[in-house]
Amino acid sequence: MENYSIVIFILAIMIGLSAIADKIKLPSPVLLIVAGITVGFIPAIPDVELNPDIVFLIFLPPLLYDAAFNIPFREFKANISTIGTLAISLVFITASGIAVAAHYMIPGMSWPLAFVLGAILSATDAVAAISITKGLGLSRNTNTILEGESLVNDASALVAYRFAVAAVTGTAFILWKASLQFIILMGGGLLIGFIMAKFLAFIIKRVQENHLATISFMLLAPFVTYLFAENVHVSGVIAVVTLGLTIARFSNKVFSDHLKRQSKSIWDIIIFMLNGLIFILIGLQLPVIVKNISPQKVLPYVGYAFIITVLALLLRLTRVFLQ
Repeated sequence: MENYSIVIFILAIMIGLSAIADKIKLPSPVLLIVAGITVGFIPAIPDVELNPDIVFLIFLPPLLYDAAFNIPFREFKANISTIGTLAISLVFITASGIAVAAHYMIPGMSWPLAFVLGAILSATDAVAAISITKGLGLSRNTNTILEGESLVNDASALVAYRFAVAAVTGTAFILWKASLQFIILMGGGLLIGFIMAKFLAFIIKRVQENHLATISFMLLAPFVTYLFAENVHVSGVIAVVTLGLTIARFSNKVFSDHLKRQSKSIWDIIIFMLNGLIFILIGLQLPVIVKNISPQKVLPYVGYAFIITVLALLLRLTRVFLQ
């Protein structure tokens, strides 16, 4: 099957399954990941390897921006203390719990490597969290806390990861340097996101009569903001989230009703396509991984993954319940 045919095939499956998930009230990410795994095992489909750079640049900025733009700002502000506490403490608790389980459960897993694994898995994915919670009927306040935490836990997860990597490589870990790094990641992301939002608002005020130009600038902004933040070594995720929150308040005051509707229609289509594609592509990675593992190790690895997933969920549920 030619590459362009595969893309069209995957898009068709994604659109159809998203419609089915909506009908049967099942979170679409679950159905799409299962579909991606199934498609990946079809012999005619070549291996599809997901390039992290493509995910971080093409998928992450617009999805984060849209999530931050649509999160209720008043509820977000009212719960900022809870969100901040969870975004920091919950990441480190989850990373530590996974590290302990992995060290004692997986043969040959040293403590440093166990903490690397824990750090990688400790932070919830903002895109997945927002996509899944939409269909669960949770209260607006609970949704805001869960979505808000998933949007801002990037910096603490990165600090945990760098601490674990330092342990693996034998580099000395200094607490005050890690704390300073965390502040720079968070503070720098906030500052750049705010500056870019002000710059975007300055431009939009002067071109808002041209609706296509206005929407185009808003589509471009999250990519520019993310790249700028990452190039100066601060959190691109925090920068894009700050951009979305700030522009949402600005647009409510300045945009006409017609521009709001037009912008929402365009964004809804883009986010629908990106959301669907990313989860199918994630599912397509499993067959690639399985083919590179000896058959006798597949079931034990699946068992480890299942236990770690359950443990992570229990740790998060316990911490949120005690909040």
